[in-house]
Amino acid sequence: MPSTSTLPVGQPCWAELPTPDLGSTQDFYRSVLGWDFETRRDDKGAEYTVATLFGETVAGLRAHDGQVRDWTLYLAVADLARSAHQVRRFGGSVLEEPQVLPGLGAKVLIDDPSGATVGLCQPARDWSFTVGLPGSLVWAELVTPRPTLADRFFGALFGYEQQQIADGTRVDHVIWYVEGESVLARVRMNLDSAEPVPPRWIAHFAIDPDVGFDETLERARAAGARLRFKPYGSSIGKVVVLSDPLGTRFALIDPSQVVNEYDSPPEDPYDD
Repeated sequence: MPSTSTLPVGQPCWAELPTPDLGSTQDFYRSVLGWDFETRRDDKGAEYTVATLFGETVAGLRAHDGQVRDWTLYLAVADLARSAHQVRRFGGSVLEEPQVLPGLGAKVLIDDPSGATVGLCQPARDWSFTVGLPGSLVWAELVTPRPTLADRFFGALFGYEQQQIADGTRVDHVIWYVEGESVLARVRMNLDSAEPVPPRWIAHFAIDPDVGFDETLERARAAGARLRFKPYGSSIGKVVVLSDPLGTRFALIDPSQVVNEYDSPPEDPYDD
């Protein structure tokens, strides 16, 4: 990953899971992705759990009351206060006071205008976050019923370049780029859904190639994961979307199994 001085604005720089049961959550992701865990304290003295893999920081966990639908993705900003002001200016909402976490930086949660929650983070000088390797975050997608609104909001906030990779009609799937590098995607929800489904971010974690896709999926299901829909092929690898034992969505991906033809995932009609 680049240093904080060169980290591009809009680049994913942290992944966090709020959970009502830290112990069960740690057991699950340890068994599926091989994570270890350590405890730190934020600027107010509250405990914060950091997930590591072979000593590299890969995610954060924090205690939270109630069910959590999705992982929280944090995007890098150069000035947190200025970016929070822009969020409000462009129609979003800032949900909390900033939190400062040693080894990460200052962060805050926001809602985009469609109601999807994401984080902003101004990385600290000693910021450390490993991505792109087995067991770590490799991709994330915003699934939303209001794709044009999302493109405009995040484009204005981060200056993303955007490219449609589907037909834009039957399937609307746009890749967002920073400095010519693909960093995130935005997917339109199925317009034929029987009932409204809130927008959501899906964090994708890479499987260990020595374990393999099928074995990793079996481990996840044995540990209590629920299959949201069947595995599908994509231009970034073979993907399966699951919910962990506490109901939080995430995806496993094998980047080695890339398909050239666009294969859109089936729609998940459930809001749980």
